[in-house]
Amino acid sequence: MSSPTPVATVPETNCSSVNELFEILSPHAGRFAGASGVKFIFRGQRDSTWPLIPRAFRSDVIKRYKRGMLGVQKDHPGQWVFEYMLLRGFMAYCDTTGLVIPGDSMGFRKYFELSTLANIHAINNREWPQDQVLPLMALAQHHGLPTRLLDWSDNPFVACYHAAASTIVGNHVRASGRLAIFVLEETRINQTMRIKKVRVPGSTSPNISVQQGSFILVSNFGSRGEEFTPDVSLESQLPDHGKPMLHKITLPHSLAPELLLTCGKYGISAASVFPGYDGSARAQLESMQAYNCIAEG
Repeated sequence: MSSPTPVATVPETNCSSVNELFEILSPHAGRFAGASGVKFIFRGQRDSTWPLIPRAFRSDVIKRYKRGMLGVQKDHPGQWVFEYMLLRGFMAYCDTTGLVIPGDSMGFRKYFELSTLANIHAINNREWPQDQVLPLMALAQHHGLPTRLLDWSDNPFVACYHAAASTIVGNHVRASGRLAIFVLEETRINQTMRIKKVRVPGSTSPNISVQQGSFILVSNFGSRGEEFTPDVSLESQLPDHGKPMLHKITLPHSLAPELLLTCGKYGISAASVFPGYDGSARAQLESMQAYNCIAEG
């Protein structure tokens, strides 16, 4: 099924200071504080020009990993097989070290066999992934595996941290671009849309829990023989009428160090969003980079 060209209106606010950004995002008095019954979720990105494309849909990811026999299968069910093989391999490696798989059981293992899932998805992958797969997919997504999920957080400062840290670590502080915080009105998502909100138990992963994380599943399905459409974005699946559901708030890359250190004052750093020794080491290195960038101008 071909995907529509992105047409949804995404209002953009370009901030000139960290204080301005925090005033807009304040959970108490900001623009998205929300009335009763209204809920917003947040996502940070290094580059404000990047569309919101799940990694499993990205052309560069498909070109890098979907090769050999997988590369021959260019239709939508072939894309399902590619995504399934990524998850199956991830699960197999977890097994070699005794890592817990969320929702695991003998019944799930039988369900997750290729032959079983082929009976569901090999003709049309509209139902992929079913709910049984989502905790595993969410865990894999949070640990770097390409999936059709996008990471979001209930906490705007977590989104700010991710945008700032990726800018600093990627050495883009002196670049002329802008980082972005996307804000999505979660409560308006309904079953008629080609996106789905996904929340998994906190026990799925400590990272998901401490980051107040959730996910948006972006739909991209079709039938056997129908060529898969890569680079489908969340924006392309939103309604193109009425009040906008998605907003973009940007900040110059040069202010990323100040943004990261300000997030630290609110208790948000790599140490808090990646609990463990690795997160603590990462927090120290990122803060040193931020201080150095400010000192060097």
